Amino acid sequence: MASTQRQVTQDVVDQIARSFTLGTDAEGYTHHYYRPADAVVVFDGRELDHVEHLDGRRLEAWERYIEGKRGWRSHGPHSEIGISEDDRRKRNGGDD
Repeated sequence: MASTQRQVTQDVVDQIARSFTLGTDAEGYTHHYYRPADAVVVFDGRELDHVEHLDGRRLEAWERYIEGKRGWRSHGPHSEIGISEDDRRKRNGGDD
């Protein structure tokens, strides 16, 4: 039972980490991570501002970059889980 529960929990975490809002920066731009492209899409409402292809770099590095460049107004509700899963996945060298 515990093994099944762990698997279900990991499946939920995997789905959350697949595509989530990292947060809104101090200038009002939303940063959304999309794992299949390993990219952060930055937009303000309807207008696309920037697409940052991470190309294997850790999402945490983008978060720190924005913290220093613009600052964060708020973080998305799943950003902590998403950043942690991105780090785990890239550290292990796979897309599991």
